[in-house]
Amino acid sequence: MDKKRGEIKNWYEVSIRDRQKLMHEHGLIGRKYAGSVKQIISGSIGLRRLEVGVDLFADDPLVFKKLIYEMRFDEASAAYALFGSFYIGLQFKAADLGCC
Repeated sequence: MDKKRGEIKNWYEVSIRDRQKLMHEHGLIGRKYAGSVKQIISGSIGLRRLEVGVDLFADDPLVFKKLIYEMRFDEASAAYALFGSFYIGLQFKAADLGCC
């Protein structure tokens, strides 16, 4: 994920106070999913085009859909976020493959 730096919308031209408010509102949405979703936020300065990686973990992938759908409409995301690819995977024991 990255923040927009365009001529019309530029996250870094928004005052720090307003950015704090926007991120607080963004976080309130995420807090509704506490207990259902765990997250790891990683930085990638100098490694990739995007600045931040957000890894989400849950027992039910439908929770991701609900969380992301809700967050996409908050102002911090809708107006200022640039998203990379989304990858979804399942984790299970090799014995559960049922093939060997």
